Amino acid sequence: MEIKLNKIICIKIIFILLILFSMGINLAFSQNIFMPISEITPGMKGIGKTVFHGTQIETFQVDIIDIVKGEGGISYFILANLSGDKIEKGGGISAGMSGSPVYIDDRLIGAVSYAWEMSEHNLCLVTPIQEMLEIFKFPYDNYQTIAQEYKINNFLCFAGENTSKIIMKNTMENNSFPELTDREEIIFYPVVSPIIINGIKGRTLDRLNSSLKKFNLMTIQGIGFNESNEINFQEVGESPSNKIKAGSAIGIQLTRGDVNITSIGTVTYREGDKILALGHPFLKKGRVSFLLSAIHVYHSLPNMVMPFKLGSPLNLVGKVVQDREAGVLAILNSYPRIIPLKIKVTDVNSGLSYQMGVQMINNYDLLEPLVSNITVQAIDNALDRIGIGTAQVEIEIKGERKGQELLRKNMYYSSDDIAIQAITEIPEIIDLIANNYFEIVDLTAINIDIKIDNKKKIGRIEEVVLEDSSIKSGDHLEAKIKIRPFRGELIEKMLTIQIPSDTPPGEALLMVNGGGELDNQQEESVNSSKQDCKSLEETFQDISDRPRGNQIIGEVIIYSNELPYEENISDGDLRKKEEEDLIISRIETDMIIEGYLEVDFTIENELIDQFAD
Repeated sequence: MEIKLNKIICIKIIFILLILFSMGINLAFSQNIFMPISEITPGMKGIGKTVFHGTQIETFQVDIIDIVKGEGGISYFILANLSGDKIEKGGGISAGMSGSPVYIDDRLIGAVSYAWEMSEHNLCLVTPIQEMLEIFKFPYDNYQTIAQEYKINNFLCFAGENTSKIIMKNTMENNSFPELTDREEIIFYPVVSPIIINGIKGRTLDRLNSSLKKFNLMTIQGIGFNESNEINFQEVGESPSNKIKAGSAIGIQLTRGDVNITSIGTVTYREGDKILALGHPFLKKGRVSFLLSAIHVYHSLPNMVMPFKLGSPLNLVGKVVQDREAGVLAILNSYPRIIPLKIKVTDVNSGLSYQMGVQMINNYDLLEPLVSNITVQAIDNALDRIGIGTAQVEIEIKGERKGQELLRKNMYYSSDDIAIQAITEIPEIIDLIANNYFEIVDLTAINIDIKIDNKKKIGRIEEVVLEDSSIKSGDHLEAKIKIRPFRGELIEKMLTIQIPSDTPPGEALLMVNGGGELDNQQEESVNSSKQDCKSLEETFQDISDRPRGNQIIGEVIIYSNELPYEENISDGDLRKKEEEDLIISRIETDMIIEGYLEVDFTIENELIDQFAD
């Protein structure tokens, strides 16, 4: 009985807290902080706030056209027209203005969120503040508020939406905006800034742009940092001269440091250390941990599709924690979970080294394209050329828990693009980390060390000579491997493999592979390790132990004349059966080894030899 009473009391307490939370929002509305959509009518005028240059917040004019019924994540939108000197000079609404707060009679009604592309018009959709306030409930509240009825004038009605656009169908004429009269459909797109990239350029920028397209992200080349601001990448917090408030420019960053990948937006509302922004999703990933920075805006650049703000990140101010349909929620003065990436590239011929340090968001969907392309850029920067080379690559990955450590070494050669060849295993390794069956890996460090020689350091297996073509079980098989370096004299390596003492007599085969021949088998090796490994530690060890391009790999296969007892012998024939691969022997070299040869030999019965003696 006591337990039941306690449960009832707990339920009542939770119910009271929910009511108080709801009353808190309603009280805010009653105190004229917000204007509910039920009070908004066509013809109302207001102002909006955003940053057009630097960090200074300025205003623009807003004319309310109508209320538009939404569907799915957003119940209603406010159709509005923006105007003012800065809007006109910038060619209209700029990408990066998303989140710009809109006020009527000093009461916040919502955020500029979607705009009409391919036009000079200043039409936009405003996401109501009620919709954005719902984000405060994540991730700890699941209850739903009671829906309210709002006045709908049916000038435009919702026709459909996907992740990148909203289509509105025109149902009647509007004399105030004749440009809408002859249009059956009006397509609105999020006023999201292109992804501004500093530290990546040229072909690497094109590669990254291709990778990010599936997230509906478009990249453009940035123009560097604002040098008048000192930036400490290890600190988080607002600058005394640039407090974050409604109308402030903010940057959601995928990476920060020597490579900055930033999307510009605007703060809609601040409550303590919590801010709401954008009015539409960024990547719509739900619960996230993205870097949030203050932004210096250089200019609003005219564009045929939609003008956009060009700027660069300043100090880190916090983290984005929710990415939802109605906008994003961020916490100021709080450091996000990041993955540090350090890359060192050494040009062996010049002796010069180039290093890059980057903080990346902890998101596995974006991790591979970020790591791969930043690594290619580091190599391009170090070599200042694209072309031939031999690379020694060392990849070290560390996780938060014990046993989540990986060290992979390999050697690569390319006759046309060593930078691309050097990142061959990065996608496979990250895929295994992200999609392993055993446990979540919270990465704490990715360190990549690359040494590149412009010489063609390759060799071909030319001959395999056995010291003895017949050996006894338990003995060592010795083979002389002759290697022809590229345009060099023959060199010899001795390969030794011990044959287990319990090996039955019969025929056997020595296979000698160059590690460079195994590159095409890497994907098969990865898929095999996914299926065969019994733990994450085994998975990591499997990756570390995979053959390397600079190795000579010897492997013995035994063909037994002894048949398993359950097999039926027909016609008195003895059939050979391949039993298993024995221990692999490897020889390290300083070049990529190509080629494949095999040699037959015989394992003799020791007892027969004794009788023969």
